[in-house]
Formats: sequence, structure tokens, C-alpha cells
Amino acid sequence: MNNNPYYSVPRSAVGETTLIQRVCYLLATCLLVTAGAAWWAATAQLSPGLILPLFIGSIACVIGITFTRRQPVVSLILLYVLSVLEGLMAGPVLSRIAHGFTMGPMIIAESAALSALLVVGLGSYVWISNKDFGGLGKMLYWALLGLFVVGLIGMFINMGGGGTLLYSLAGTVIFCGYVLYDVSNIKHRFGPEDYVMATVQLYLDFINLFWFILQILLSVSGGGSRSRD
Repeated sequence: MNNNPYYSVPRSAVGETTLIQRVCYLLATCLLVTAGAAWWAATAQLSPGLILPLFIGSIACVIGITFTRRQPVVSLILLYVLSVLEGLMAGPVLSRIAHGFTMGPMIIAESAALSALLVVGLGSYVWISNKDFGGLGKMLYWALLGLFVVGLIGMFINMGGGGTLLYSLAGTVIFCGYVLYDVSNIKHRFGPEDYVMATVQLYLDFINLFWFILQILLSVSGGGSRSRD
């Protein structure tokens, strides 16, 4: 019995190409929308107090896409709303990093570039090799749950610089695994009509990788040598 939550969908090579082309296009445009929203939130000095309602809105969009995956128009709208909300959440945080550390902008750019390289590199490996990483699902689920618990504990207990670095490294490894898993599902299990669901999964993989890599670079560089006055 296949425990993977996605069903196998027989399709031609043409169908596979169409699916991955749609996913790549949507992923690229969603990331551009997120970057634009983050820039606007930073320049408009959006209040950090809005992060919680924006986060709740993002969760609602992801859940909504799950239930509307057979309604492409609604799913697309929710996908781009999610992209805007993620950008609005990121803007104030990235602004503080960019203005608070001497190498802040460079570290942000490096984090985005490394995240893109990991998603493209791992995704290309899965697609070209035709390997099926669907079996990683259960292990990744429990690993992510453990990471979440540790993160909650870290909100009340100071993990120190070393603990934070290890936490971020673990998060990076887990979401690299999710890239393998999600691209494998796109390759072997998703049908052509699942392009929005496939996109949102890779989008979330990228966003999470970005934040974990950003934390790693900030930790190992001391935030770019020193805080600005």
C-alpha cells in the first residue's frame, strides 16, 4: 500500500514538461511578488505588530489552496495572496537586518541566492535522475515536528549562538529533504491540474530555506561584523 498522500497519475512526457513549466513560471512570479511586497513593507515601515495576523492569513491561504486545488482560478488567487502576505511579513525583519548590520544587504542577497541554488540544484537532480524520494515523507514530517517543538522551546529558553546555529542547520537539511520530496511528487504523482499545489509546496520550501540560511549566515558572520550606530 502506498502511504504517500498523492496519487500516481500516468501521463506523457509532454504532460510532465507542461507541468514543470507551469510550476517554474508560477514559482518565479510568486517570488518576485514576495520580493516586491517585502520592499514595499520595508519602505513603508510596516508595523511588526501586523506579523501575527499576516501569518494567520498565510496559513489560511495554504489551507485554502489545499481545498481548492481543483479550482484553478481560486487557487491562483490564494497563491498570489500568500506571496504578498509572506512579503509583508518579511519586509520589516529584512529592513532591520539591512539597516542594523554593516553587511546586512549582502547577507540577505547571499541567502536568497543560496536558497535558489539549492532548490534548482536539488530539483534538477530529482528530475533528471528520475529517482523517487516519496518515501521521505514520513521521516520529514516527524523531523519537522521535532524542529517545531525545539523552536517553541527556544522562545522561552536561550539556546545561545551555538544552539541557534545547529537549529538553523537542521532546518536547512530538513527543507532540502522537502525539496527532494516535493519535486519527486511533482515528477511521479502530480497530474497536470496540480500545478498550483506543486508551486505552493516549492514556494514554502524556498521561503523556509531562505530564513534558515539567513540565520546561519548571520550567526557565522556575527551579523556582518558589527551593528551600525
